[in-house]
Amino acid sequence: MTKRISFRPRLWPTLITIPVFIILCLLGNWQVERLNWKLDLIEKLESRMVMKPTGLPDADVADARTLDAWEYRKVKVTGHFLHMREMTMYSIGPDGKPGYDLYTPLLNGDGRTVIVNRGWVPENLKQKTSRPVSITDGEVTITGVLRKPWGKAMLGPENEVENNNWYFGDLEQMAASQDLKKVFPMFLYADETPNAGGWPLGGRTRIKLANNHLGYVITWYGLALALFAVYMFYHVRFIPVDEHQE
Repeated sequence: MTKRISFRPRLWPTLITIPVFIILCLLGNWQVERLNWKLDLIEKLESRMVMKPTGLPDADVADARTLDAWEYRKVKVTGHFLHMREMTMYSIGPDGKPGYDLYTPLLNGDGRTVIVNRGWVPENLKQKTSRPVSITDGEVTITGVLRKPWGKAMLGPENEVENNNWYFGDLEQMAASQDLKKVFPMFLYADETPNAGGWPLGGRTRIKLANNHLGYVITWYGLALALFAVYMFYHVRFIPVDEHQE
């Protein structure tokens, strides 16, 4: 005795399954696009990190498109540090210990000010008096990468301007707190060139962009496939056929 396949879709399961299946496929397609975008972004930023240093752009870079174009670009700046206006931002060090990144304004030769992330120091070296060797005199040349400002995390603390405790990079707020003028609208993160006395530790920039899109692609397409399998299993029947009767 053989069997034949019978497919008789029911109205309501079909009306529910079709739009849900389409939505799951569209979500999968969207994540494919996001995956390709993220891979291109990572490749672009990594390529910028190995470019030769250039000077700060002369044009206004305040608009979002130009800021994106200059992020992670290597630049070299010469000027004088304004150590009395140093700002300390809470940060975890390379060995997992708490400490602070030192954000120090640097007065450029063309009259502009660049806020430089010089690097990280442990908690006991937060105050300048505890690390006098790190206070440089005279003209310096800093090579590093440009980074955009960023806002407060959803559950993160507010910046404590009066205590010089910073938790996120609100560049305008930082500049205003130190009465800085003509401030370049991006931070400059110094490279790993050693500082006198070993502090601060530079080279804090690493490209660590979260890329979970492949997992999302598998999830959405997997759910669509599972839904299709359940739908077919529910509606397909194998009906015995008596060959002699046929």
